[in-house]
Amino acid sequence: MATRGLTGSSVRPVERGGAMATLRCYLPLSPEQLQTLRTDRRLAGPLRATTVTRSVRASLPSGDQDEWEYAALQAAAVGLAAEGHPVIVAAVDLVEEAVDAARPEGPQVRVGDVDLPRVAAIHVGDDVVTGDPSALPGPDEEIELSWYDTTELGQVIELADALAEGQRQ
Repeated sequence: MATRGLTGSSVRPVERGGAMATLRCYLPLSPEQLQTLRTDRRLAGPLRATTVTRSVRASLPSGDQDEWEYAALQAAAVGLAAEGHPVIVAAVDLVEEAVDAARPEGPQVRVGDVDLPRVAAIHVGDDVVTGDPSALPGPDEEIELSWYDTTELGQVIELADALAEGQRQ
């Protein structure tokens, strides 16, 4: 995927503890992608993701960066739930050149390859945590997400596998 710089785009880079400007993106993951991330320590792009875009900021005009990021995270989680997939979202910090936001649709963007060290955390819905797909709220409610460190990737995979096994029975 050819990525574009973000000059003039609807996404602003955020500095996180260093001189390199990065963007916090939220990457919806399938159980298979989790396994690939653990095995290969990377996911090949292009991948769909969400991030804070002009559209997100406009939808919460009095919000701050944390509120906008929460909205982008929820958009990724809600998208997975609406498609009937387990809710697993990786928070990733990417250099701006790895994010294609030339034509964002709401919070939706495309990202290039994602290396495991770029994953800051994994957010998991109650459906995965409990092994019960009905544990997710209704379509107009926020999805409760549990936070996992990347060192707990194996545990998240086990939870996703247990959910899949329960659905097969």
